[in-house]
Amino acid sequence: MSGCRGPVDQNDQIPRVFVWCIGEELPDPVEYIEYGLEEEGVSWAVQSGFDGDGVPVAYDASVSSPLKIGVSVTPDRRIVVHHRQLPDGDPMFDVARVTTETARKLGSNAARLAKGTPLKTVA
Repeated sequence: MSGCRGPVDQNDQIPRVFVWCIGEELPDPVEYIEYGLEEEGVSWAVQSGFDGDGVPVAYDASVSSPLKIGVSVTPDRRIVVHHRQLPDGDPMFDVARVTTETARKLGSNAARLAKGTPLKTVA
């Protein structure tokens, strides 16, 4: 599948899950989120440089995503997965200090939300 890091062109027609990172650096879990998305066959785009709390950033990513799924990642390894149709303050997942295994599952679950398939259990 197709993944990219950096800004997405306004004319880009590829439906993607948006992964938005808080801060200028890409936090470690991003690589594992990408693995989960790729395993499920769903395209994604990663961008850094966002400010604020993980929940509103993930919601804003979901509003911008053609697939209606947004993920935020904080420097302290917090991952939030949001769907555009959920209330802005009520994400699907909000997990602090994730392991690489959990980050991969959350990436997979973001893809599964987009596909409408059953989610994996996240501890």
